[in-house]
Amino acid sequence: MSFMDRISVRSGIGLLAAVIAFAFVAGYLMRGGGPPAGPAGPVPSEETAAQDSTVTIWTCSMHPQIRLPHPGKCPICFMDLIPVRQESAREEGERRLEMSEAAVKLAGIETTAAQRRAVSVRIRAVGEVEYDETRLADIASWVPGRIEKLYVDFTGAPVKRGEPLAEIYSPQLVSAQEELLQAMSGDTATLGSVREKLRLLGMTGRQIASVERSGQVRRTVATSSPVSGVVVEIGIREGEYVQTGTRMMRIADLSRVWIVLRAYQSDLPMLARGQRVRFTATALPGSEFSGTVEFVDPVLDPKTMTAGVRAAVKNEGGTLRPGMYVSGEILAAVAADGTVAPEGAAVEPAPLVIPATAPLLTGTRAVVYVRVPGDRPVFEGREVLLGPRAGDDYVVLGGLAEGEQVVTDGAFKIDSELQIRARPSMMSPGAGEAAASSDDGEASLDALDPLYDAYFDLQMALAGDDLEAAKAAFGRVGSAAGGVDMRLFEGPRHETWMTISKAIADSAVDGTAAVDIAAARDVFYHLSRTMISLEEKIGHAGDDFWLTFCPMARANAGAYWIQRVDTVYNSFYGKAMLRCGSIEKKLPAAGSGD
Repeated sequence: MSFMDRISVRSGIGLLAAVIAFAFVAGYLMRGGGPPAGPAGPVPSEETAAQDSTVTIWTCSMHPQIRLPHPGKCPICFMDLIPVRQESAREEGERRLEMSEAAVKLAGIETTAAQRRAVSVRIRAVGEVEYDETRLADIASWVPGRIEKLYVDFTGAPVKRGEPLAEIYSPQLVSAQEELLQAMSGDTATLGSVREKLRLLGMTGRQIASVERSGQVRRTVATSSPVSGVVVEIGIREGEYVQTGTRMMRIADLSRVWIVLRAYQSDLPMLARGQRVRFTATALPGSEFSGTVEFVDPVLDPKTMTAGVRAAVKNEGGTLRPGMYVSGEILAAVAADGTVAPEGAAVEPAPLVIPATAPLLTGTRAVVYVRVPGDRPVFEGREVLLGPRAGDDYVVLGGLAEGEQVVTDGAFKIDSELQIRARPSMMSPGAGEAAASSDDGEASLDALDPLYDAYFDLQMALAGDDLEAAKAAFGRVGSAAGGVDMRLFEGPRHETWMTISKAIADSAVDGTAAVDIAAARDVFYHLSRTMISLEEKIGHAGDDFWLTFCPMARANAGAYWIQRVDTVYNSFYGKAMLRCGSIEKKLPAAGSGD
């Protein structure tokens, strides 16, 4: 028995009943809630249909995208086709739906005007405090010799500029000091040459002057710190012999540190130098810090598929320590063309935006329904080009004009009614032609890519303890699942997808409503069970995935999830135990041969 056969999947019977009930209610509402035109009669024969010009199309109540000119069986579920009335060519061709005011109210359809206004993309990311590499000082030996004494013999020790670090005995230094004493009784030119030689061997001007005053050769010479900071590395011990250039210590100036956040590749177009970063540290609750983006890594980490975003931060109090986990956010102003606006620059014209609830996302397309100006409610389908999401809004790059009224609540009902009437809808633009054989497994698996991508964004957001990013990812999971064309799956795979997609949609709704990270992780557990079932029964395209397990999750009951990489990123414990768990097995992509 396979792994997911042991994981229970809810029955599809309830789903079937719900879809039929929804189709009935939607049709009732869209027609104004009135009684049918006449009593239901027997299904007309093919000859009767030919005589009655108002009944020319046959469709399936479960799969309204099926439209045939004659009665028969649905090629997907094999139910009997039902007759529907042919709409006018003008209305059908324009994908318009006319409703009564009462029907609009009963269906709960609401509209909002597309408007131009300033918006910002809120980019959230997690990362760590790191040393400022420009403030690292390596203390190397100037001469070969033996370490006689260490003044600093452990890492983490604070030092000040000029403090001695180690005493070194070097025959070369002793010989040079003797030359100095001899030159003191000779010409000035020779004396200056010897002094320069001692400086090149690492002696300071003060040490050279001390030898001249005392007239005595110093057996050992102290190496002093050139900076103030913290010793982060010691490479020598007392009694050890070193060569010229041997690194004895490394000192970090912690008055300024780097914050390196890990940004998802989808966020990279909105990141630029000069942007302000606000962040908090897990170890310092209640404190907020800020810095400026100095560098965005041009190369992605192949394991996490993220890029480093580096910000320099003043740390005069020393409260930020390298290795601390931080969670930050960057507000990126959006220009009218959807690109990031320069920091502090006035954005003119402001971008055109619509509420995030307006577009129906199909994975490759974004569609909206627009209320046509006029006395009666008429709604027209429109394909739009979306830019980045900015909080609760989407930037619109094309397909809409300022002031047009877009449907923000009830768009799915309009689209469903178009399908029920066997007319082209925006979500299923190919409706009207019976779906060709869906044995094209590659196309069906490619359609799942946005769903898997959103799931992996969610998985990494929980691993980073980022509740807001996780809730946003839950929303993308639901949108991606709703955008998959169910016609791509046939036979048992169709029924599998119908059941699984309903479970995914339920989890997405629950996840976006999570009040805390614990609740989000609980929903993620159930969603992961569904996603594992999806991967096992239908599969995925592209790269290999990895089945991951944490035995301590959910009060030691254990939990499985899927990752894009083979390094554990624990979504149930986050940074507290990021690497807790194990990679159970590779989940190869379809057609990989594994």
